[in-house]
Amino acid sequence: MRLRAGERLKAIRELMGLTREEFANLLSLDMIRISNIEQKRAKVAEEEFEKVGQRFPELIPYLAYEGDIVLADLKASDEKLCALVAAKIEAGQIPRGFHLEENLK
Repeated sequence: MRLRAGERLKAIRELMGLTREEFANLLSLDMIRISNIEQKRAKVAEEEFEKVGQRFPELIPYLAYEGDIVLADLKASDEKLCALVAAKIEAGQIPRGFHLEENLK
């Protein structure tokens, strides 16, 4: 099942266990903007892809084109939130409805 980029952004945020406000602050974005993207009222802009990619390069293939999430890359990341995402995936704590299992390698 193909997800829109906003839905993938929401999946990433939920995997990190962050609120919209926390995620927006982490990426220096507006919380209302994140909300609009997640609710399909706005599309992910190039600047937003860039901010996610700068902070979480291991997750940009999934966000940008529904590419693979490579567990080994998440584990090896210097970003602690990526290690958290890897641990949650391994523990089976994947948010429902996002079909992330199809993208895990």
